[in-house]
Amino acid sequence: MIYLDYSATTPVNRRVLDYFCTVSEQCYGNANSTHQMGKIAKEKIDLASKAILKMFDTDNHEVIYTSGASEANNLAIKGVAFRKQHLGKHIITSVFEHPSVTTCMGYLQNQGYDIEFAPTNNMGVVDVEALRNMIRSDTILVSIAGVNSEIGIIQPINEIGLMMKMFPFATFHSDLTQAVGKIPITITNIDLVTFSAHKFYGLKGIGALLRKTTTILEPQIHGGKSTTESRSGTPAVSLICSMEKALDLAVCRLDSQYRIVFGLKKLLLAKLALIPNVVVNSNDACLPHIVNLSVLSKDAHTMVDILDRQGIMVSMQTACYTGSQRSESVYRLTNNEQRAQTSFRISISYLTTLLEIDALIDVIEMAA
Repeated sequence: MIYLDYSATTPVNRRVLDYFCTVSEQCYGNANSTHQMGKIAKEKIDLASKAILKMFDTDNHEVIYTSGASEANNLAIKGVAFRKQHLGKHIITSVFEHPSVTTCMGYLQNQGYDIEFAPTNNMGVVDVEALRNMIRSDTILVSIAGVNSEIGIIQPINEIGLMMKMFPFATFHSDLTQAVGKIPITITNIDLVTFSAHKFYGLKGIGALLRKTTTILEPQIHGGKSTTESRSGTPAVSLICSMEKALDLAVCRLDSQYRIVFGLKKLLLAKLALIPNVVVNSNDACLPHIVNLSVLSKDAHTMVDILDRQGIMVSMQTACYTGSQRSESVYRLTNNEQRAQTSFRISISYLTTLLEIDALIDVIEMAA
């Protein structure tokens, strides 16, 4: 089998899994308990949190552990919206967000919130100056993902964060799930940051929301003590520690792994350019790990099925999306219905081989 769906999830690193098992065996106490085993578990979490914040080079954020990025996005967006609704109900986002963000926005819109979309250029990149001009006195939240999960568009998050300092009454949230562990990140000017361990070779079921200490959230889970007032529930000690280990491994190897992926994408694009009826939807503003393309002679479901029957696994859209075959992200970017109906996502990794790229190209050539 050839796995080319790394943006959906990654295989767990063996060292991460071993560490998870070790912590599970040795630190099985409830971190909320005041006895000796509880204190050991809490100390283990505190050390992991300090290490995570150090890797993000910040000392003014709190780590809120969640079940993953979707929960973290919900907590960030709804937590700000409900806490600050007395100040206003204007929220700005982009058309290239993950479904866990867009669905939150739809929910809030039904609750009377005013949701607007930031303008983007022809590459799908947010126009920072236009975004600045959209911010009003009743704007309470701006939520822009660092990297689009389907096409790979990289947004100027640091530039947006610097601009947002002009508007201290508005909270800035960024879903960095597709960026963490892949590209260098600066979160100094971001109030709320979302990510999930299984995107960088960690285990599923653990993610985080980094909260700037000056940002107050309305909790979405009530009852039960935890490591933070923002999210209740018994802390998952072994999962938390395993995420810190996965992040440490990813950050240490960031440059070398990026170079491998960049080279693989360059090769893949060169080979795709030789195939008729194939159009690449990702562009130069995109992360090298994601290549979104359309085989114009085949609808997306058919193409994904053809590849799957040959043992090659890719995605139609983001793995969390449940809806029509048409990719809204591709349509927003290209304004082309055919490309939106035929698009699918290839996501590669430093684990991807040249033989796997060749096998993928062979199947696409036969199908096109």
